[in-house]
Amino acid sequence: MLDKNETILISGAGGVIGRALVRELNSRDYNHVVALTSSDGDLRDQATTNKIFSEVKPKVVFHLAARVSGIMGNMKNRAAAYVDNIRINTNVIEAAHFVGVRKIVAMGTAAVYSDLCTLPISEDDIWLGPPHSSEAPYGHAKRAMLAQLESFKEQYGLDYAYCISTNLFGPYDKFDEKFGHVLPSLISKFHRAVSDGTEVTIWGDGSPQRDFLYSRDAASAMLLIADHVSGSVNLATGQYVRIRDVVDILARISGYKGKINWDTSMPNGQMLREYSVERLKNAGFVQEYSLDRALFETYSWYSENFSSVRR
Repeated sequence: MLDKNETILISGAGGVIGRALVRELNSRDYNHVVALTSSDGDLRDQATTNKIFSEVKPKVVFHLAARVSGIMGNMKNRAAAYVDNIRINTNVIEAAHFVGVRKIVAMGTAAVYSDLCTLPISEDDIWLGPPHSSEAPYGHAKRAMLAQLESFKEQYGLDYAYCISTNLFGPYDKFDEKFGHVLPSLISKFHRAVSDGTEVTIWGDGSPQRDFLYSRDAASAMLLIADHVSGSVNLATGQYVRIRDVVDILARISGYKGKINWDTSMPNGQMLREYSVERLKNAGFVQEYSLDRALFETYSWYSENFSSVRR
């Protein structure tokens, strides 16, 4: 169980899940939370990482820091997607061991799963076949993090939970239309189209189905995972929505009345990612935010903070 007297370190605390997790911990009166962002040091550098951990001396680490992109970003930057994440994860896990961290809750990705997995995908299927070709280097790097965590638990007794995340979104996301994840990219496109009076163009044909999890629900889930899970766990809702249906919701929320162009020359990615959420439910997770409500809150936040959002 998390102890309010222990120091908790969150890497990647400036991102969409990191911000939500800091907010959730503060609301529950955890007073020894260290929120580590990229401005505090480059975790790709081993000496920098060791220095941070030696100074903070955390007992629990939520490891969220990563080089993250959407499908196109991972396809265009395949080497960096692999190398940067390998360095970050190796440095953080080693530093955690050296300073006596008792548990790491690490953020993985559904990109670790292969198309060979039968649906719904179980956490036990992570090593079944190669990751999807569109995100293979990123997926392999995230698989390697799990292998590192397993080896440190076996040799040193370092407890861990490895969260295999679905499509996460919310305030403070990176709204990059070209290289970002699907939802923040779509939010930016619709906002721009409404503001400029232009048309919306969307990659693929809209048929893929995805499981979307709001950042505030994800933060609540991760605290339950820290208390009740050792090993791998799918971080998902168990509900699936077509990209085309998400587009309809965003058109309604934004007030967009124009034409929507589907660019079928661009990749769809995997057609369906359906995950078993039995382990997460056994930890006590109950989804609070509907997709409509979460999209409305995120779009409203984006509109209100347009000049300062990450892109």
